[in-house]
Amino acid sequence: MQFIKYTLSVTWKEIQLISKERAWLVILFLLPLMIGAFFGGGNLAMNNPDADVILLNVGLVNLDQGVFGTQLAKVVKTIDQLNVTEYPDAASAEQPVANGKAAAAIIIPPDFSQKIDSYIPTQLQVIVDPAELESGNIVAGIMNQVIAEFSLWGEVQHGVRTIMDEAGILAMASQEQARAIEAQNLGVIMTQINEMRTNPVIVVSVESAQGVESGPTLQVFFAYLFPGLTVMFIYFIVGMSGGSLLVERENGTLRRLLTATIPRGAILAGKMLAYMMLACAQVVVMFTVAALIFGTPLGRSPLGLIVMTLVVAFNATALGMLVAAVSKTSKQADSLGVILAFVLAGIGGALAIGTTPFYRQGGVVGFISSLTPQNHGVEGFYRLMGENASFVQVLPQIGILLGMGLLFFLIALWKFRFDK
Repeated sequence: MQFIKYTLSVTWKEIQLISKERAWLVILFLLPLMIGAFFGGGNLAMNNPDADVILLNVGLVNLDQGVFGTQLAKVVKTIDQLNVTEYPDAASAEQPVANGKAAAAIIIPPDFSQKIDSYIPTQLQVIVDPAELESGNIVAGIMNQVIAEFSLWGEVQHGVRTIMDEAGILAMASQEQARAIEAQNLGVIMTQINEMRTNPVIVVSVESAQGVESGPTLQVFFAYLFPGLTVMFIYFIVGMSGGSLLVERENGTLRRLLTATIPRGAILAGKMLAYMMLACAQVVVMFTVAALIFGTPLGRSPLGLIVMTLVVAFNATALGMLVAAVSKTSKQADSLGVILAFVLAGIGGALAIGTTPFYRQGGVVGFISSLTPQNHGVEGFYRLMGENASFVQVLPQIGILLGMGLLFFLIALWKFRFDK
């Protein structure tokens, strides 16, 4: 009980000292938020379906007065990527293309509706500017997708009509009645086809190698980006905590604490607890901003996130005590801590350079990465948030981080000289 009291006293003293370190607090909280906002905002802008698109100027000539020609012209004018100008004839539409003022001219032939209705092959003409073949190919690709819908409509209509003719259903019906029956059946079939598109019988789901379902690619990337940045900046605490311990030794504060019969373990544990609380605050701030602003998924295991946060914080602070034990001065501990934070973050995969961590490629790179605590911290958070893993599924990462942290702490307790 007395050990806990001493530990909490050291913790409270350290929290007061931490609150005065404005520069470090900016690095630990503001800098990762700025980096995350930069990369996250850029990816949101590039993947925003409502973002402004580059319009291609095209001319449209509808020489067909039938239903299909009229409907096709309406569809073309609603396409966001096209800035459509209607012309009365083909010559007028071709002129802007020849002058380089339009990417293409779309000509709907006069017998377009008639041939579709009769199930006879027809052609839609797209005239492009030879100097702007790339833009012309884009227009041609868009029109191929549009025409595919009309081709499907024509084929279904032909199939309905053929079946009814062979069955003799329309033998006694007038021409108007026959068309009404055809239109009614065609409408029912096309409605069913559209329903199947909206709610397909077969849906493709994306899962990780561990068998857990993944979300949309952008959200999965955010589930790697923000935990990676968080883990990276948590380990900046290594230099901060190690340097703080050595400053107290250099100032003689540790001697006074030992004189007050405070156990050495309580001194290290109290400092570690203070910096663990700082690391937990980093996680809360980063993940809250990531979830509210960028829609980053937090997974389905709150317990997993809490335990992962605690073991990563413990590991980082224990490593800070180890750095203090092997450093001669506080400045040396600061420098060593910063170097370790950057180098191990790169090796451990904390820097998001793709949609999934690079260390999952295996081989020598994967093996070297697995030797760093950052690797297991990023992997644990990524599996929880990006792959909806359960608490049990991240126990390997939790166990490795806890084991590394205990090893760091025991070595620090053994090697650190309080009265040097």
